[in-house]
Amino acid sequence: MRKRQSPLVRDTDTGSLLELLMVIAVVTILVNRAFLAAAGYPQISPGNLHIAHMLWGGFLMFFALVMVFRYWNPSVRRLAAFFGGMGFGLFIDELGKFITDNNDYFYKPTIAVIYVIFILMYLLFRGFAEKSELSARELQVNNHLRGDLGDMHDTSSRLLKWYDATKEQFEEGFDKTIAIKGFVPVLMIVFVFLNLTQLGIIFGIISPGWLPMNDTSGMSIIGIFISGIMVLVGVFMLRRSLLHAFLWFKRAILVSIFITQIFLFYHSQLTAIWGLAVDLLFYAGIENYLRKKAA
Repeated sequence: MRKRQSPLVRDTDTGSLLELLMVIAVVTILVNRAFLAAAGYPQISPGNLHIAHMLWGGFLMFFALVMVFRYWNPSVRRLAAFFGGMGFGLFIDELGKFITDNNDYFYKPTIAVIYVIFILMYLLFRGFAEKSELSARELQVNNHLRGDLGDMHDTSSRLLKWYDATKEQFEEGFDKTIAIKGFVPVLMIVFVFLNLTQLGIIFGIISPGWLPMNDTSGMSIIGIFISGIMVLVGVFMLRRSLLHAFLWFKRAILVSIFITQIFLFYHSQLTAIWGLAVDLLFYAGIENYLRKKAA
């Protein structure tokens, strides 16, 4: 019996569009919070009204939907992803007001909850992008559409050109830094040192003043402990196999990103972003090594 062909046609640009939406959403939250803090949290309040930036976020998401419904052009859909990301960032930034009974924008767990939402978005979007190869029919539809209307980069939008130029410069600079001879080994030495130091603090073996953990939550300590044990396993693996050692280092980083950082964001709010940035740098170094091994 012939397998029934799915009537749904997936977009070849799905991964890129969802990545753009998520990156712009994260940047919007960071820029918005930084601006509000620097400006002393001003409010648009004509008379007795208060126009929350969540409303602007809703408007931008609505605008993005109208663009998608109005035009088939891949470049327009990409611009819609940009505005949709801005809108979602402004919307989700005010989450604290809508999970508290006193409309508290500064509700402490808000950043941690937003972080969890973005983790789930990342996993979902990655699943969409990697689920399976497109069928011959889907590829035919996508190729025909782009043959008539151009691809998603055929645009005169200054916003998208700015985004592409910024992304390209960042990737080039990052790739050049990672490619510096000895950078990844040094990065891994720092990574192992920090993790084993944290593990030593947990067991009371050492107590350096430059790495205070007195105020760290219990769940964060559990995550740090699991990561530290994985790093320790990786260290023991170094003599047998660099590849296996780096795989254990990668697991330790993933535990930190997906578990430890959630509770650090709850405890430290936006200051935990520096820890996340360091984790992502370590992760990039490990991925760089694993990619070279696989090549």
